Amino acid sequence: MTQSSSAGRNAIHHFVLVTEGCDLLDDANLEALYEAGCTDASIGRRTVEFDRESPTRWDAIQQAIRDVSAVAALRVVDVRDSMDAVPTEPTAPAFT
Repeated sequence: MTQSSSAGRNAIHHFVLVTEGCDLLDDANLEALYEAGCTDASIGRRTVEFDRESPTRWDAIQQAIRDVSAVAALRVVDVRDSMDAVPTEPTAPAFT
């Protein structure tokens, strides 16, 4: 989902990154995600849900993957449009 921002230049893109490797709700991981630039995200045990401002959806997703991947022992395994599309159990990676 994409919405225009109030600035009129960039849109706000909504998406969810599904991860594996560590519990994101661990205090150290939460701090690392914040420091990596995930201040525009809601964090779950293995998901990071973004509303990220960017010129394109692709740019927003690429930057979010870089930010999340900056946390040691964490790997993004899927990108979803919403939390409704996230399986309750881990699945095989969609990409490596």
